[in-house]
Amino acid sequence: MASAESSSKPDSGFDQNGNEDTKHDIERDGNKPEQTQESTGIRDRLAAIVEDFSFLWFTLSMNTGILSILMHQLPYQFRGLGILSTIMFVFNLALFILFFCIFLLRVAIYPKALVKSCSNDLTELALTGAVPIAWFTLLSQVGITVSTASWGAHAFFLVAYVMWWIGTAVMLTIATLVIVVISKTDITTTEKLTPGIVIPFVGTTTNAVVGALIVNYSDDVNTRLAIPVIIVGYMLTGIGTFAALILYSAYFIRMTNIGLPPPAQRPGLVMLVGPCGQGSAALQLLGTAAKMHFGKYGKGTIFTDTAGEIFSAAGTLLGLMLTGMSVLFTTLAVYCILETAFKRQCKYSLLWWSTIFPMATVCTAFISFAKDFDSPAFRVLATGLFLILLIDYFINWGFTIRDIVQGKLLNGKRSPNPAANRVKRH
Repeated sequence: MASAESSSKPDSGFDQNGNEDTKHDIERDGNKPEQTQESTGIRDRLAAIVEDFSFLWFTLSMNTGILSILMHQLPYQFRGLGILSTIMFVFNLALFILFFCIFLLRVAIYPKALVKSCSNDLTELALTGAVPIAWFTLLSQVGITVSTASWGAHAFFLVAYVMWWIGTAVMLTIATLVIVVISKTDITTTEKLTPGIVIPFVGTTTNAVVGALIVNYSDDVNTRLAIPVIIVGYMLTGIGTFAALILYSAYFIRMTNIGLPPPAQRPGLVMLVGPCGQGSAALQLLGTAAKMHFGKYGKGTIFTDTAGEIFSAAGTLLGLMLTGMSVLFTTLAVYCILETAFKRQCKYSLLWWSTIFPMATVCTAFISFAKDFDSPAFRVLATGLFLILLIDYFINWGFTIRDIVQGKLLNGKRSPNPAANRVKRH
């Protein structure tokens, strides 16, 4: 039966060869009366949205969540900023629920399409890490906002705490799965590597950052509960930072052999900023947590006030080094994007959403530096960068809504591939 074709997989430039990705589109077979086609059009469009739903949509939730956290943590506060942060938190919750429900429908109805997309597309596989990252942004707000509200209480800290451990298990599973798939399949080669490969390892450092935020700023935190989070947080930071360094080397080889990615993919270079920026923030926030809780715990030889001070100072030192690396990748990405713009090769896609979260990790690091150094310079840098990211956020929403209305998103093109090569609906 004919089905009106549609796809929620965006024209993102994520195709490893820089080509428009139409592999999930549904082909029309046969002809039916026009009235019958119209009556089934909406149903078929919704079915196609579910079947071809991309993990890329979770980046909208990630970006909304991290901006809400930055609003809460900014060094320059005004009375309405906390309210705006809470509004963003609620909006993020709504986005996450919507996207997760669509994802669950895809798992239930089209499991083969899900497996096929993740086994054939490296970036789609790596973007599975966007789901727990978006989850962690919600947990952070539960800890730092809900548990400290007048109507909140210690119970919400416990909710965030338990959910953090569940998210940790999911994040580690995804990071391991990505490495296993890369190692055991031909999903990619060094020449086809994309910046998106770092996403699961940005996820492990985000995991550590959120754990540190929960034990630093939640209501009535129990030291016995905080210590395991701090220890595991350092391990997660090690996973994310050192795995990213390995992937940086592989991607540098790709750039020296092949050159820069195609213009449509160049906004994705900003993703390379994420591991170092988030690693810097994680080390600083975990150091603050160690300084706060080690002395209170008082067991063994390491859990002392002195050790907490050392961990805090070391986190700041290493954070400065990692921030320097993130600045290098920022300048590279900005140069490539500006070059593309001057040559008039820019084309909007959902890939532009990837310019927000990685830079927001640097903003988080700047906020921590501002506190550690009591530095007006870092306070201004953090605030200025946040404002740029907020403008970027609303610009992305404007283009995204425009493309949905115009049918460029959630309404794919007819696939040139034979029907036998694609998942069929019955």
